[in-house]
Amino acid sequence: MATAAEAQAAIAAAFESYISELAQAASVWETKPSGAAEGEDAWCARQVAEHIAGAGPFFGMGIARACGIDGPTPARISLPDAAAAVEETKRCHGQLVDVISKVTDDQMGIEFEAGQLGKQSVGGLMGVVSYHLKDHANQLKTLRGG
Repeated sequence: MATAAEAQAAIAAAFESYISELAQAASVWETKPSGAAEGEDAWCARQVAEHIAGAGPFFGMGIARACGIDGPTPARISLPDAAAAVEETKRCHGQLVDVISKVTDDQMGIEFEAGQLGKQSVGGLMGVVSYHLKDHANQLKTLRGG
């Protein structure tokens, strides 16, 4: 299992990759992928951005509860354009960072029920966060034809 610092660094790197892609998403803000995509794969950039902006507080809340620390309250997010999305996503991601920056190596193995993700450890969920950001960064890149 990764240390808390390693997991925090992986999330930071994945977020930078995601924000870089989001900053370039204005041209495909309402463009759906061509073909027979379903579920999240059928989302336009706006839907991806709203999902990721909301995911920071969502994941932060779960990790905070598992660790017994204060965490954010998730809320539905609506983003009018890519510029607003970058700023709001940074703000929301900051709520996650406020939580994960307090996670210690001793807390990484704490297991808890993470809703639709099932039983997770704190470290496992931090790994999910990193993967989630990278996955949606790639989705935005694909939407742009990159």
